[in-house]
Amino acid sequence: MVRRQKKGNGREKHSKGGKQLGDRLLAFWYQMSLKRKLYVIIVSVGIIMAASIFINLKVAYIFINDVSVIMDDNLACYKFQESMENESGRFVQLLANNTPENQTAYRQACLETRAYLNNLPYDYDKIGEERYGITWNIINCYGTYEKQREKVTAMSQNEPGYIKELYKTYSMQKYLDSYGTRLTKVVLMSGNDYYEIQIPVLKRMPYILVAISVIAFFVLLILLRFITGSIVKTVVQLATASGKIEKNDFSSPDVRWDGRDEIGQLVSAFNKMKHATQDYVTATEEKRMIEEKLYRHELERAELEKRFSMAQLQLIKSQLNPHFLFNTLNMITRMAQMEEAPVTEEMLVAISSLLRYSLRTSNAFEPLEQELKVVRDYMYIQKMRFGNRIQWEIDCSKDLYQEEVPVFMLQPLVENAVIHGISEKEDGGSITIRIEKRGKLLWISVADTGKGMDQETLGAIREAIETKGTGLGIGLGNIYRRISYYYEYGKVTIDSKENSGTMVQIEFGRRRDNMDHVSVDDSRR
Repeated sequence: MVRRQKKGNGREKHSKGGKQLGDRLLAFWYQMSLKRKLYVIIVSVGIIMAASIFINLKVAYIFINDVSVIMDDNLACYKFQESMENESGRFVQLLANNTPENQTAYRQACLETRAYLNNLPYDYDKIGEERYGITWNIINCYGTYEKQREKVTAMSQNEPGYIKELYKTYSMQKYLDSYGTRLTKVVLMSGNDYYEIQIPVLKRMPYILVAISVIAFFVLLILLRFITGSIVKTVVQLATASGKIEKNDFSSPDVRWDGRDEIGQLVSAFNKMKHATQDYVTATEEKRMIEEKLYRHELERAELEKRFSMAQLQLIKSQLNPHFLFNTLNMITRMAQMEEAPVTEEMLVAISSLLRYSLRTSNAFEPLEQELKVVRDYMYIQKMRFGNRIQWEIDCSKDLYQEEVPVFMLQPLVENAVIHGISEKEDGGSITIRIEKRGKLLWISVADTGKGMDQETLGAIREAIETKGTGLGIGLGNIYRRISYYYEYGKVTIDSKENSGTMVQIEFGRRRDNMDHVSVDDSRR
């Protein structure tokens, strides 16, 4: 009973230890970057393929090497037997006609036979007992035969005992020939035995190779499914949540990702932006209700325009609306699968910079340098979105960087140029921002080579400008009202031609005296 309890405790500890090891490996996997995970997959497959190739080469090398040894042995035996027959023929010719030519041919045949005899395998450990015994007999007999052969060739045919010595030589030749034949037969039989042994191994090799290939395929499939399955699932969740947020539905739960890699950073940033956007939408809705209440009470026009302008400023400051933010985020998610982490990080930094500036800036005026930075961040994102379809440049002297301008004056104009101009043209276009000082006036131009507008639409916009911005869009209307409200002299003009592009020009000079201390907080009073 005690033994069973001990065994049970041992199995339980072993099970817990295995589970803990699995949890540690899983945690380590989640902490790895996408790049390292891909390296792990590639290395794993490479190891399996290398093992398969090594086995193939090893088997091929062993088989070819053994076959080469057998063929060399067969050839050595055959050459010796052939040279022995040639030597016997030359010996008979020399005895029949002792000429210098026959002597030369005979000596050459003897040298060849000795050379082939020396090439016969004579290693006991490699050739075995039977072949070693036959080869030993041939080598010893050939030494005796050489002496007898030389003795006969040196004798005269009339000498007593010549015939006896000659037949003794013939007997030795027959003996060597029979042993040579026997050696060849033994070598051939040993080669045949080797083939009989190797045939089952060779027949199994295709199955072994197929099994290795199948294992490699399933290992690759499991690894790919493990990494891509979770990524695809998370990307689908991000896309679903983005679609709901685009419709101002924030009811979807936060997306989860257990890892700390680039996908984990992206998911964390997405969840934070979702909550920030939800708060922003709520605040925007409250502002809209306040504006409606202000309209219902029919406040003084000037005060109404001021409140409306400042409230619209808050709206313009966050014109990176959920639609834009999360369409861009979807694009970043797709790019994360194709590019390395630095590109994703740069895009997230650009988005964060825009959000930080739009949500934390409380001043109504900022240096021109800051406004240009917002434009650069925004255009960096659009450049990653449209690629070579969009080009842009800023022509502004650094001497003007400290000039104070209304907050979010440039970005809405650039956004209008991208959305209504460049994006609607299949081949894209370019945006040019020019800023210069003309006397006491600051002149700003935002021109694009986009779709442009027809004369009817352009006329309606110009008429709206002449009626103090009534009927203009949120971005351009807000800019016009602020320029008119903040500055003693302010002018906004627009020119456009269909399929050629649009140019918006802004001029303003000295700020009104009562505008020196205006802040965004004034819109809440």
